[in-house]
Amino acid sequence: MEYTKPFLTFEEQADLLMMERGMVADRDDLIRHLQDVGYYRLSGYWHIHKKRGLDEFWEGTTFKRVWDMYVFDRQFRLVVLDAVERVEVYLSSTTNRSPR
Repeated sequence: MEYTKPFLTFEEQADLLMMERGMVADRDDLIRHLQDVGYYRLSGYWHIHKKRGLDEFWEGTTFKRVWDMYVFDRQFRLVVLDAVERVEVYLSSTTNRSPR
């Protein structure tokens, strides 16, 4: 299988999202976040804002909303992993004790 999508610079990715697909964003801010996180990772968060079967966003879709969802998900994941670690440490420390 051959990959058919052309390479796009971060600037071209931002232009694609804003000019061709209709996302509202500060271009410099969008480019900065695309550089930091990547188009593919962020695409999961803007997917719900796309019109069904089309490669364009619902009117009024903002990158700020997409970014806020990404940040919430990242923070939530860290809280959950912290809680899992605490449970794991507790269970391993209580199950390794010898009976009294």
